[in-house]
Amino acid sequence: LPIMPHGVPHKKSAPIEVMTLLARDANPQVRCSVAMKRKLTEDLFGLLSRDGDETVRATVAANKKVPLSVLDRLRDDPSTFVRRAAGGPSA
Repeated sequence: LPIMPHGVPHKKSAPIEVMTLLARDANPQVRCSVAMKRKLTEDLFGLLSRDGDETVRATVAANKKVPLSVLDRLRDDPSTFVRRAAGGPSA
């Protein structure tokens, strides 16, 4: 893969193809930056909502554009942190 600056996910004009690559980056901070984007596809929201890092999943849950189906699943996440971000039970 080409080397991309970590600031790329913050650009408003970053193409969805770039976001797709960065959603699979080894660095969870990069994936969190992608998860904050509002112009993600439903597939990307789904991919990031299944991320192994709870911070990435919580960032997806906090995104105002997250599809309801994804948000509903995150409300039942094993992580209390993610469930709270999704508005689900905290216990």
